[in-house]
Amino acid sequence: MVEERYIWCRNCNELHHVSPFDKAPAYLSTHGEAREFSMDDWRAFMQRHAGHRLEGLKGIGGKHFLAGRPADPMSVGYIEVTNGQDRFLIRSSRRSIEEPLSFELIRGRLAVVRISLEIQEDEIRKELRYHFPWEPSGRLSEEEMELFITIFKELVTGLSPQEIGTSGYASPDGSAAYGVLDTPMVEALVKRCRSHFHPLELKGIRRFIDTHNQGDGVMTLLIRHHYRIEES
Repeated sequence: MVEERYIWCRNCNELHHVSPFDKAPAYLSTHGEAREFSMDDWRAFMQRHAGHRLEGLKGIGGKHFLAGRPADPMSVGYIEVTNGQDRFLIRSSRRSIEEPLSFELIRGRLAVVRISLEIQEDEIRKELRYHFPWEPSGRLSEEEMELFITIFKELVTGLSPQEIGTSGYASPDGSAAYGVLDTPMVEALVKRCRSHFHPLELKGIRRFIDTHNQGDGVMTLLIRHHYRIEES
């Protein structure tokens, strides 16, 4: 994960996000013609706040989203940061899709409200369609695929997050960790499937589970932390 770095002007309480895009050019369209303008956001920030009390802040962990999806550019993100002594929160948001992110420093921290377990439903469905044409039992019908997903979801509903060991992988947006099913959980899932699938299909299902229950495989669970803000 890329380390997040910020510069905080304590006089003005303004933030600059240090990134590889600091020198990305800006474009202005005039009479249908795009003109490029050189930019240096870091230098501009430093010039505006020359002589002020500036502090460097470093991100602690990944970015979290209390609502909305991480992939949504309009979602509000939070990241804990430190100056080496104190800890703060930085809130990133934008008022419209056309505007760049703005950053606000909050004197507080993120507190875990709950931890949820989710199956990778869409990914499982896609991988089942790819996997089973190669099985001796032949392709599972759409109804059988949906039945397997329903059985898996029902099993996971009864699990505690504390029972799940992580695989060491994090989701691409950093919002969740991948959790691996242990042997008793796999056996419980296969047992639940036994009365719904014939023996040849069941062997294929077991191979599917074993093949994809590692790393960030589709049979691993998403362990998602849900937070609230506790302001100082």
